Amino acid sequence: MGRLRNLLMGLALATCTAATAAPPAAAQGVMRDRLVIISSTSAGTVARMLAASFTERFEGVMEPTRRTLPTSGVLDLFCAGVGPQTPDIAVVVRRMPRSMVETCDTNGVRNIVEMRIGLSAVLLAVRRGEGTTNLTSRQVWEALAAERIVDEEFVPNRRALWSEVSPALPRIEIRVLAPNLGTGTNGLFEDMILEGGCRDVRAIRLLFEAQYRRGKCVTVREDGRVQRMGGLEVPAALLASPPGTVGVISYDQLQASGGNLVALTLDGVLPTQGSIYAQDYVATRIVYVYAKRQHTRLREGVGVVRGIREFLNEATSEAASGPGGYLSVTGLVPLPPADRAAQRRTADRMTLLSR
Repeated sequence: MGRLRNLLMGLALATCTAATAAPPAAAQGVMRDRLVIISSTSAGTVARMLAASFTERFEGVMEPTRRTLPTSGVLDLFCAGVGPQTPDIAVVVRRMPRSMVETCDTNGVRNIVEMRIGLSAVLLAVRRGEGTTNLTSRQVWEALAAERIVDEEFVPNRRALWSEVSPALPRIEIRVLAPNLGTGTNGLFEDMILEGGCRDVRAIRLLFEAQYRRGKCVTVREDGRVQRMGGLEVPAALLASPPGTVGVISYDQLQASGGNLVALTLDGVLPTQGSIYAQDYVATRIVYVYAKRQHTRLREGVGVVRGIREFLNEATSEAASGPGGYLSVTGLVPLPPADRAAQRRTADRMTLLSR
């Protein structure tokens, strides 16, 4: 509760500062002059790009206030209550569980709009013509983690070859190209592959503090085996890298390579459009947008701010989340056509969540 209180206080300070910066809007009776958007780390780039396009597209709107938090913190903050000191919109890669819907209801957040804007998938790729090794998330974590476990103790990871991770893997050097920290694709890589690969490791499960456990899962080695760069640079760098190099890329980048890059099977499933749609591929998440209809100005409820419907329309537009939309650079895989149309109707009508 103390952590949530601190988050609310910080958010209230930010929104109050933003509101006082625009006297004309306040004079018109608007309780807040801009949207407040919170997002999970994995969805941070999606939220940032949507906010930027929303600001450019709709004349006279103020740039939204944004904040990035762990997924659980996003939903806690979203459901903490209604009013100008609380956020309007949440962007996450995990559906709000029923227990959180009940928490929202208890705190007065009862008119929630839920939308799906696409699927995020991160994959491992090599150049065409190289061996397409089948990997598991556990093997990827064991190869890339800053520390390995020996006799229940954490020691620096010095493995140089994939065959040192498992005799079934080839005797080639571990070389991985990964997006910079803080990018959407890297966030998905951490959440879905690295953390997924270590969650069942006994020594990790015995760690009491959740944040410490996550650190052991997602902190990668800094001895040159993992090379960081801009996410858009990874495909070209991979094509120019020594044989056996593995790149962390989005599904859209795989398609854009024209067949020059080939995805690796992960945990027994090859990432294809079909396996991503069906969520059979483990490193896949649906990107959700949640909004408080109670905050919509000139609508029922407290009417905190204008622009919520416009933001939802932007998020579900073909220009954003359709095939070739600008969100594709974040690794977003569009929903099928009928699903995209359904989400646009939800945005336009602000249909309430019911489950």
